[in-house]
This record gives sequence, structure tokens and C-alpha cells, in this order.
Amino acid sequence: MPTPGPTLPHHPALLVAACQAGDQAAWRELISTYSPVVWSVARSFRLRTTDCEDVCQATWLRVVENLHRLREPGKLAPWLVTIARREAMKQVERERRQVPIGDNSPFDAQPDTAAVVEEIIVNRSADTRLMAAYRSLDKQHQALLAMLLHEPAMSYDEISAALGIPRGSIGPTRNRLLRRLRDSLRPQLALAS
Repeated sequence: MPTPGPTLPHHPALLVAACQAGDQAAWRELISTYSPVVWSVARSFRLRTTDCEDVCQATWLRVVENLHRLREPGKLAPWLVTIARREAMKQVERERRQVPIGDNSPFDAQPDTAAVVEEIIVNRSADTRLMAAYRSLDKQHQALLAMLLHEPAMSYDEISAALGIPRGSIGPTRNRLLRRLRDSLRPQLALAS
């Protein structure tokens, strides 16, 4: 019978310490535990799958380069969310600078009707308001919502371990956050209609 490997720490600060000490199993655990968080942040920017993969790779590269600088290892998840958001914003900026060519080029497209253009503008402004409301939440709450929206779904136990919060507080916190987002958008939605 094979002997079991070393037990890996589940608390973020202990996991960070093990990674900083060069423990490869800890690195694998860190990446496997927090990859859904990083992926969710990238997806929240509505990037293509390949761009999300680039954002995730760049995020993990930054983590490897800067883990020794993490001042509060217990706040690993919010730190990862911040890095992933910065990498996603860089990707969005790169996309804005590129001019698409080929079959889907806007230069080859037929002019849109006024109704279609108006619908696109309304949808984009609603998305912008929602993202602004989401970004007004603190980093841990952003991470919680990102994990809850992750596909495939993460269990409450996984979320609890990743964020270091009690399992029983996840549902009530989610409800408060969604209510806060809805309430912050309500005055803006009334003005838009």
C-alpha cells in the first residue's frame, strides 16, 4: 500500500508560506484551489476563451514573480483577484487597439439600423453600470461572487476554503451582496427608462 503524501495546509497563509519555501505540492494545491477564482475574474470581463486563458497564464506568472511580496498571506484570494483584474484590463486594452480584418471586419458590414444601434448602446451602458457596481464591492466580496458564478459550479466547501470564510455565511453574504448591487442599480435603471 502506497504511503500518503504530506498533508497540505488549507489556510491561505500556510499555503503561501509553503509555496514561498519552494514546496511544489503546495504550488499545485494553490493553483488548483484558486484557478477557478482567476478564471471567473477573466470571464467577468467577457473575454473570449483564448483571451481568458492568456489572462490566467499572465496572472499565475505574476503570482510566481511576486508571491514573496504578499504582505498579508491570509488575504491571498483578494490579492489574486486584483492581479487577475489588472491582467484582464490589460487584455481588454490590447483588444481595443487591434483592428479586426477578414470576414467579420466592421468595414465590410452593412450599416446597422438605428434601433439595433440603440439596443447595443443601452446594453453596453447597463453592463458598464453593473460592472461599476461590482467593482465598488470590496475584493473579498468580488471574489465570492466570482466563485459563485464559476462554471462548473464550486461547492460552498471549496469557496469557504479558498476565501477563509465560514461555509454558513456564504448564502447570506451572497444575498446581501446581490441586494446591494440591485439597490445601487435601481436609481440608474429608473433614469434609463
